[in-house]
Amino acid sequence: MKKKHIFIKTFFLAALFNFVACDDDTDLAASDVPKAVEQTFNSMFANVHPQWELENKLYKAEFFQDGHEFEACFNSDGSWSHTYKDVYINELPEPVTNYVSTKYADYRIDDSKLVKTPTTEYYQLELERNGKRDRILRLSATGEEM
Repeated sequence: MKKKHIFIKTFFLAALFNFVACDDDTDLAASDVPKAVEQTFNSMFANVHPQWELENKLYKAEFFQDGHEFEACFNSDGSWSHTYKDVYINELPEPVTNYVSTKYADYRIDDSKLVKTPTTEYYQLELERNGKRDRILRLSATGEEM
C-alpha cells in the first residue's frame, strides 16, 4: 500500500513538472515591456490595464474592454502582430451563424473569437459535438471559410 501511495505522489509530481515545463509564457511587469510596444498598444487600446506576457517572442497584452476579453500581440519593435477578441455567440454576424447551422448542423459553437491581423480579419470558431471539440473553423464576416 505504501509503494502505491509513493507511486501516485511521484506520478502527480512528474505530471505537474511536465505541465509547468511546457509553459513557454513568461509573465512580465509593465516596466519590462519595450517602449515601442507600449506606445503601439496605447495608440490602439485606450484606458485599459493589460497583463503582459512574453510568448513565442511576442509581447502579449491580455485585458478586458467593453465586456470582452482581448489578447493583443506585438513584435519587440512595436509592430502589431494580431489581436484576439472573445465574441459572444449572439454577436456573431448572421452569415457566420447561418454557415455553421447549415454545414455543421450537429455541432454547437463552443468558443468564438474575432481575429485581426494587419492583413485580414476573421472569426475563429471552436465547434464541438457530443461534448468533444471536433472542429476549428475560420470564417469571414460574410460566412466564407478561410
